[in-house]
Order: sequence, then structure tokens, then C-alpha cells
Amino acid sequence: MPAFQPTADQFRAFRDDPHDGPVAQVNLLKFRVKAEYGPDDPEHGEAISGEAAYMRYSEAFTEAAKEVGGSTLLLASTERYFIGQGDWDGVLVNHFPTRQAFIATLNHKDYKSMSRHREAGLLCQELIVTRPSWVNGEKT
Repeated sequence: MPAFQPTADQFRAFRDDPHDGPVAQVNLLKFRVKAEYGPDDPEHGEAISGEAAYMRYSEAFTEAAKEVGGSTLLLASTERYFIGQGDWDGVLVNHFPTRQAFIATLNHKDYKSMSRHREAGLLCQELIVTRPSWVNGEKT
């Protein structure tokens, strides 16, 4: 079932997993038609799409992730379903050297500021944590 945030149990399970190698996260994204910034946000009332607001988040998150060795491998709009009949608007794939690096990005000094764009643009998502076997054409 699509959600907006992990449950406390999901976060603890991710945090406490003993795997200390790289993780890649596949995010299936559903955007709001129009971004919904809060009344205290500088962008409140701005007429942009949810996807455009989420792009602002993704750009800032990518910069924060770089500080801990993480990277955005892919951010793409959905073109069509070749297999299946999903209803996702976009896909985001991030890579981190460790799960602790991802958590450090969530604790970045600018995360609260950047996350307002995520909240304004994202309707819901599914986030799948993976243990990569291959990255950039090479075995891990």
C-alpha cells in the first residue's frame, strides 16, 4: 500500500539491519497535480506542479547525499507500463555506501528545509530498499 513516510517499525528494521554494505533505494512516486506548500512556506500559493516541487527536493537531497558518498542514479518520469498496470508518475533510484549514510542524509542540517518540497509535491510513494549486486555495470 502506498504511503508517505515509513512506519516506526519499518524505520527501526532498516536502521538495525546488520548488512553494512551498499544499499540502493527504488522509489515509486505519485505526484500531486498541483504542489501544495504550507502557509508558512515561501512558495505558498505558487502555481507549480507536484512533480516540479518534488524536483526541487530531489536536487537538494542529491547534494546532501553526495556529502556522505550517496548518489542519485535515476530520476525519471513514467513513460508507460510495458509489463503490468501500475499508476506511478515517476521513479527515483538512490545509492548509498551504507544504510548509515542514508540516515545521515535524513539528519542533514538542511533536510527540514528541503523536505517541504517533497511534502508539497508528493502524494504518496513506495520505497524498496535493495542490496545491489551490480552498480554502474560492475559487480559489487
